Amino acid sequence: MKMARSIGVVLLAFGSLAVIAPGCEGPESSDEQDVVPDNAQTPFDLAGLCSENIQRHITVRPQELSDGVVRWQCGDRPGVDGKDDRGQEYCEYFPVSNGKRIETFAEADPAAPLQCFFTSVYMDVTEDTARDGYLAAELAKPENLGVEVDKDLVRMKGQFNSRGAATTLVVDSMDVKTSQNDQRQAACFLASADPANKANAEKLKEACRGVKLTTSSAWTKAQELGARIPKSGEASYETWKDTVACMSVGRLSHGGVDWRMSDPHITQVVVRANDECGCTYNELPAELEGFLQGTWSSADALPAGCRRAKVEGSDYMQMTICDVPESERSDLETNLDYSENLQAYCNDRFGKDIVLTAPLRAVEKAGSCSKATSAFCKEFTENAVH
Repeated sequence: MKMARSIGVVLLAFGSLAVIAPGCEGPESSDEQDVVPDNAQTPFDLAGLCSENIQRHITVRPQELSDGVVRWQCGDRPGVDGKDDRGQEYCEYFPVSNGKRIETFAEADPAAPLQCFFTSVYMDVTEDTARDGYLAAELAKPENLGVEVDKDLVRMKGQFNSRGAATTLVVDSMDVKTSQNDQRQAACFLASADPANKANAEKLKEACRGVKLTTSSAWTKAQELGARIPKSGEASYETWKDTVACMSVGRLSHGGVDWRMSDPHITQVVVRANDECGCTYNELPAELEGFLQGTWSSADALPAGCRRAKVEGSDYMQMTICDVPESERSDLETNLDYSENLQAYCNDRFGKDIVLTAPLRAVEKAGSCSKATSAFCKEFTENAVH
């Protein structure tokens, strides 16, 4: 099948990835892990979330543009429930002992290995559960977990961790219209975050947050405090364009989740690729059972202590097993952050270094990326599908 071959080509290309990893975030307290964050209350707040996300991905940006992919960490951001939810980044994870999901250290069999299991198998990978049973049987083999595995662990359960949700996100990102208010809110936020304009930071926030900057008086006030739309070629232009595109996640037809690592970043890349370069995309194919797991430095690698699950003897890119070192296991029982919430440990210890890749290039419509006038498009279309 043509789509399957396209994905194979993209997977081979991933082996060339070699970039500096974004800085990992430190462990968060269990209290922070047990709260699902609110969406941004205003476009100004959303610009702030987008700015954080853009900085998180700044070192992988050149490789993303060259390869036509989008990448983000599996681990959840601070404030996402790490105990009652299995994960919200098209990737779910949890501790396992004797082939079963556990929550606390007390539930772990002291005579059995303790592992963190990561799955990016789509919630809607198949209509029936035959695939779940098959993959669970593969996981039970000695080279994987080596014990009978609950098939309920295989596919993701989160309502938006699905192929359908990802396809809808891409389609909505192609259809979203430009917002003048978002453009100005992004400019206002970036001016407030500029160290050279520190004296006006709070004044800019007050002038822009919750205010419609489409009115001339409001925008003039923001401009007087240092907000401005940069011109193409200026140093701040690409950051501003990325921020505006990312903010589109708040206006998608079927909604996007702005505090996720994934949704805003996918939206950012697709909006710019479509709006500036003309790129259009097909739906994600059935051959792709989930987004691909790797690291920041290589899509073919995994963090130390982790290995890919083997399916019929071959590496399976959507399931990862990470072994908890004995030296760390002995400390978990008395660790106040993790003893009652081992999932938070999996998130902090491995999840932020396991990176998902969405192969946009594999579903790019041939010949659609036809514009290469902007700096962004010159990079993004260099290896476009013709």
